[in-house]
Amino acid sequence: MLQKPWLATIWTTSETLPAMEDVLAKMREIPGYETLDFEWITREPEKWVFRTRYATLAVTLVDESPVPMEELKQACRRAWHWPEASFGLTQGTHRMVVAVMPDEKELDAVDVALLLTCLASAVAQCTAATAILWNASGMLHAPEEFTRHTEGMNRQTLPVELWVEFRIVQNSDQSLSVGTWGLEGFALDEFEVSHSRRDLRWLLRWIFNLSHFVLENGPVFESEQTFGSKDSEKFTVTRGISAAELDRRGNGKVIQLHFESESPVE
Repeated sequence: MLQKPWLATIWTTSETLPAMEDVLAKMREIPGYETLDFEWITREPEKWVFRTRYATLAVTLVDESPVPMEELKQACRRAWHWPEASFGLTQGTHRMVVAVMPDEKELDAVDVALLLTCLASAVAQCTAATAILWNASGMLHAPEEFTRHTEGMNRQTLPVELWVEFRIVQNSDQSLSVGTWGLEGFALDEFEVSHSRRDLRWLLRWIFNLSHFVLENGPVFESEQTFGSKDSEKFTVTRGISAAELDRRGNGKVIQLHFESESPVE
């Protein structure tokens, strides 16, 4: 089932919404959205809402962050990809919530995520943005990096790094555990590797590619299947309870990746 509505939050130093016409022009610059038609529903100083063919889109100024401060602090601590995340948040004096509400059964989750990415990027380029939160994963992004990753995005080249957070834990025995956050919003199981001695870059590359694969093809992995043609890259998937060290809320099941050779790979 689709997440409804799909949300992103933008921190900015501007106390007003950007010009609507500028935002729509930026959206039409992204390949695939050049001929997108819009119908206005609401045009207010602090909120505007419009429709495309299969979805309703909105941008709203909000007085308070829609995400609790403690969650934002944790997001900053996890942001290995953006060490200045805390600075970006504190610089933003105002917040805008960007939303896409898809029509039932007309758009699949990937199409909705692409549309929200397009809208969030356009808004960020038209305001003094300091940080962007992809609400479904709890992942913070530098606005310029978010915009850069929208370039060339399409159904075959998905901006997985904007939608899925790869959380890393170094265990007391110096092994690594890595888990995804954000696939659940696409009705997919999250991936995990627990207590691996593989190189971190190698693990991230594998989990990134697998995340992209299931976003394109759907839930194709079944428990106890083995994949890979080389011994060094063979892995088995199982479905089980999340590893304790990754500290997921609840006891939801995930896809666990078990690599046959656990010797470190540079």
